[in-house]
Amino acid sequence: MGDGQTRDRNVGSATLEGVARVAGVSRATVSRVVNGEPGVSPELGQRVRLAIERLDYRRNLDPFYDRVHGVAVADAGESADAVISNWDPHIPDPPTDWLTKASFELTLEESEYLYQRVATRAPNSLLAHLLLSRQAVADDEEFPWDVEYQMPLSRELVDQLAHARNLSEVMHGAALLYNLLLAEQKSGGAFVETYRERLQQWWDRLSARRTELLAWDRAAFWRLMRERGTRVRGVTRQFVDQWLNLTFAAPSLSAVSDAPIARRLVTDQERSVKPGRARIGNERATENWEGASGSAQLNYRWNRPVRAVVNDILGPLTARQERKAAGARA
Repeated sequence: MGDGQTRDRNVGSATLEGVARVAGVSRATVSRVVNGEPGVSPELGQRVRLAIERLDYRRNLDPFYDRVHGVAVADAGESADAVISNWDPHIPDPPTDWLTKASFELTLEESEYLYQRVATRAPNSLLAHLLLSRQAVADDEEFPWDVEYQMPLSRELVDQLAHARNLSEVMHGAALLYNLLLAEQKSGGAFVETYRERLQQWWDRLSARRTELLAWDRAAFWRLMRERGTRVRGVTRQFVDQWLNLTFAAPSLSAVSDAPIARRLVTDQERSVKPGRARIGNERATENWEGASGSAQLNYRWNRPVRAVVNDILGPLTARQERKAAGARA
């Protein structure tokens, strides 16, 4: 198991039952925790979450089959009659003619349900903010920091967006340099000029924000990662910190793109991530490289699924508002 964690040989596979055994609770309690249901004390919930992390448990249909087979085991202070369901009890019923008329377009009822679930489960998230303000995401808003938010963001979201943007924009240079190294290695060098131009564009964008980037509180960024429970391998954090230090200290683009230390850093990172399968230094491995490998800037899945989810949910809700407004004008 990664990050120094090992699987307990005595608990079997990472199933709902295995998590219950490690946590010392019933399967009913584990079902409530993974389904986000009430009725579990903070202490028991913490024990279950630690067991889930230890066993690398992934939610499956165990709760559903528990319900089907009538499993209800009680812990001290819990009711043995708890109903276990794999589905939210408020999910809209399917239409009677869904077999012939089903589509990927949400109904008003479905949109309202999804909106309420997001607002309830993640009220402080950027997703909830966009839905609450009824703000669709435009096609030209390629990153979450490109959006002109109609409602002011919370201080927490402002800070998170700043960290996300800084990491995305600075680390993009490492991805571009990696592809430049592959382009230089590939016979013919067809893509070399392309990546040198893209690196220049990257450097120009960073130069325009240099004062802001140098003031970036990176300690706060890593603290946020820990608080959010984001797992970052030590070697990955070291790579990120070294790239940031190198970039911020460089007086010019060539001090990054052509510097042996920067090229070695990117090369070593690939070998660390893909031991035995690294492309840099392996001309044969670049034969199938078609000009791009992870060269896009990190957008945190903003284009898909975030934009699609927001706009799909807001579609019927916005249409209802427009109908009401039109009726009022009439």
